[in-house]
Amino acid sequence: MTTLYPRLPDHEGRLLIRQFDGLPLADIKARAQLNHPGNTYAPTGGVPASTEHLKECAAVIRDCAANHGYPSTAPGLRAGTSFDRALAPLLHRTMDLVPAEAAAPEVWTYVACQLVPDVVMWRWSMGNQERWLGRGLVRHAFGRLWWQAQVLVDEAGGVRDYRLIGRLSEADLNQVFERRTIGGVPPLARALAHELSTPAVDAADVPRRDVVRDVTKRLRRLLPYTSFLGIDESTVRRRVAELVHESIQQLSVSHNGSP
Repeated sequence: MTTLYPRLPDHEGRLLIRQFDGLPLADIKARAQLNHPGNTYAPTGGVPASTEHLKECAAVIRDCAANHGYPSTAPGLRAGTSFDRALAPLLHRTMDLVPAEAAAPEVWTYVACQLVPDVVMWRWSMGNQERWLGRGLVRHAFGRLWWQAQVLVDEAGGVRDYRLIGRLSEADLNQVFERRTIGGVPPLARALAHELSTPAVDAADVPRRDVVRDVTKRLRRLLPYTSFLGIDESTVRRRVAELVHESIQQLSVSHNGSP
């Protein structure tokens, strides 16, 4: 049975964020709550998450943060990225979400603003409300990590393998998932992630970032004419591999004057 999470409307999340501003992490943690008068649930399709399950989710997130310096040490770029990579598979395993529930912005607003606001403040501070409010899932503190794990997990043989997430840089993941025409098509996103993590990209004699940007541009030009959801995944992978090869060849000519 599908687990349904409390949902917190955008305006209620904004009110809570304002209350957290300027408070130390210990006080923000003390204000974390499992229930709020503004909470609702999806009307059909599952069972509301139990108190024990919500506490477990909060503990998993805080324990992972503690392994990366929470609460005493503010994470720098490297530690923050390491935390994100570690948390993505943990969220995916623990939360027991189906994609329809994970697509609800209010679910992630609840997780960030009610369940573990102290962790969001530790990781992202108050600078960008998209990290707190679920409306922008490609930037949300937790929603984007769950979706990365959902799309990039390899479940061959009944075992969940999340190693592909760790093979990509933050910039790579942004190129894949912040373009919803790519990140919103799981077979295409997986194929691009696989090909960007191959030795050929790292061995190319042109900057990696240029290859990544060029390949995504090539893909976006194909999208109006190609339904990648209607093609088997092995064919999608081969087509993306061809695009990566073409990109490296053309960029090599442009940068060095020869393939």
